[in-house]
Amino acid sequence: MAEQQRRLITLEAWARARYAEGGPSRWTLRKWAREGKIYPHPEKHGRSYYVREDARYVGDYNGPAFMEALRESTAT
Repeated sequence: MAEQQRRLITLEAWARARYAEGGPSRWTLRKWAREGKIYPHPEKHGRSYYVREDARYVGDYNGPAFMEALRESTAT
């Protein structure tokens, strides 16, 4: 039937869960979202970005980190 929906959380909540104290600033997180450096890509709702809980920072999206994130996100 329908694919299981993944919960969306704010970009800031995602960063708090991913990084220790002193993680990326809000400005950096929004920049990463605009530049496609988080996979799966965050969604913008109004003035806020929302991202899946299992999203990963991939940086340069044509490198090995992106391919690993892609493999993990499509595994069932």
